[in-house]
Amino acid sequence: MNAAELSTAMAARAAEIAQYLLPAGKKVSGEWKAGNVQGDAGQSLSVRLTGAKAGVWRDFAAGDGGDLLDLWTRCRAVSLADAMREAKQYLGIRDSAPPRERRSYRRPQRPSCRPPKAGAHAWLTSRGLTAETIEAFKVGEAERDGKTYAVFPYLRDGELINAKHRNVSDKRDMRQEKDAEPCLFGWHLIDPRQRTVAITEGELDAMTLHQVGIPALSVNAGAGNHQWIESDWDRLERFSEIALCFDDDEPGRKGATEVAKRLGIERCKIVTFGAKDANERLQQGAERVDFKEAIHTAKPLDPEELVAASAFIGSVKALFYPAPTDDHPPLLKVGDTACDWFAFRPSEFTVITGINGHGKSLLHGYLMLGLMSQGERVCVFSGEMKPQEVLKRLVKQATGANRPTAGYIDAVGAWLVDRMWILDLLGSAPIDRLLEVFRYGAKRYGITQFVIDSLMMTDVPEDGAGAFSAQKEAVQKIAAFAKRHGVHVHLIAHPRKASDESKAPGKLDVSGSSRITDAADNVFSVWSARKEDADEDDGKPDALLELHKQRNGDVQHRKLWLYFNPACQQYATTSQRRAASFVPYEGAPVTAGGAV
Repeated sequence: MNAAELSTAMAARAAEIAQYLLPAGKKVSGEWKAGNVQGDAGQSLSVRLTGAKAGVWRDFAAGDGGDLLDLWTRCRAVSLADAMREAKQYLGIRDSAPPRERRSYRRPQRPSCRPPKAGAHAWLTSRGLTAETIEAFKVGEAERDGKTYAVFPYLRDGELINAKHRNVSDKRDMRQEKDAEPCLFGWHLIDPRQRTVAITEGELDAMTLHQVGIPALSVNAGAGNHQWIESDWDRLERFSEIALCFDDDEPGRKGATEVAKRLGIERCKIVTFGAKDANERLQQGAERVDFKEAIHTAKPLDPEELVAASAFIGSVKALFYPAPTDDHPPLLKVGDTACDWFAFRPSEFTVITGINGHGKSLLHGYLMLGLMSQGERVCVFSGEMKPQEVLKRLVKQATGANRPTAGYIDAVGAWLVDRMWILDLLGSAPIDRLLEVFRYGAKRYGITQFVIDSLMMTDVPEDGAGAFSAQKEAVQKIAAFAKRHGVHVHLIAHPRKASDESKAPGKLDVSGSSRITDAADNVFSVWSARKEDADEDDGKPDALLELHKQRNGDVQHRKLWLYFNPACQQYATTSQRRAASFVPYEGAPVTAGGAV
């Protein structure tokens, strides 16, 4: 358990811990009051006991403050590591992983070197480092085979752990002590009560940050070697915030991400300075304020799925006040009538149901023409009909003619080139294969609307043992596909058998698992009055398209009464049943004597 996690656990018992640390204090209006961290009487020191700031304290007289872990270090006059150990014991917290047997390393002999006075000193100062910084890190200088080396000692707890020798004229000429323990560089300069620290990819970067007032450590072997994590794990636990300042290149970014995942992304953030690394930024003329601003504004490595709500306000405002140039989801369109109360939004999944023989597939095909006329690209799987049969019906609906001329049919074919694709599969198809082909179509051709007619024409069982579970899994895959690729999926679903056909089925009448409509963003039903062709026109509607569910729209229920033109198999919203043409054509639309 690191310091941030322990602090949260302590905050949950703020009142108890405040009284334990400051027994002479007293409770006043949700706070624990004391004179100072020694527990003297008074009210200069205040500890918040409840709410979002539970455990936060402030000594107004001394200008000190922090969380309960900081208060523990002050009251007990101990290091942060000792405070964490004592607090865990008090709270009865045991670290989940038992201590492992540590690998033994060889402690190196003190390097034969002197304080930098010649080549190493000139090299270090040319990198913008001051004499005070060089002395603080105890960097040495050594000569070997006529070459000058800067010697970086890795000091920890008063002991030499490792040393790195770097040729000041050739970066490739670098070595560390043999069999030395991999650890971080700069531990001897980190205050035992420090709660935040920066970790860099190189020693010069750590020295740079220290020079501008930022506590910093450096890895010992570049961005890709993280053996130091195991060696320094216990010492790193005390930091609530770790700023990872690796090189701003591909290896550095990858290494920083790997380190953050191991140390805990909730307490790590990745910092860039507008240069390859901190030391290069120093040489460019950056000052203390520039480095501290970069650390302060660095964002944590949040999971991609976790997004601040405020990030969506711009798009929310656009929903209320769309700009004329904004792209809008395609509307439900019946012929020339666009219904502004429903849109086929990306990343959604719509279920369309209807009694067998009531024209749900016929009407839905006509709605697809409305979508194609708005620039959408459609892909259809109809396991019950051959592609030719699907397209014959579509040609009638697209032309508004019962028997269009061959030239007009060719024009429809040309119009459909970048608008419609059909899966040439007759009979049952595996749902996983369907979605695999859909995925290809979305990526390769930019298809935005996908139709499955129907679920019973896939390998998903309709009934029997395990059928409901299989249906649930299938619709979860369909919904996930829609969201992952930003497309809209239409599923034609059969209803349960009803006692009669006098009314349209509802959302609860869809056959199979209730998860089908639960997972859907939108649910429609189609109903036909089932008039005979020879019946006299009574002026009443022929069909009904009814909206039963719209998860992301303002309208939750709506009935749209429709009039059917049997000659061209189109639907209209008025009793005139005027045929519409979706495909412009300059030639004769029908043969002589043919019905329009």
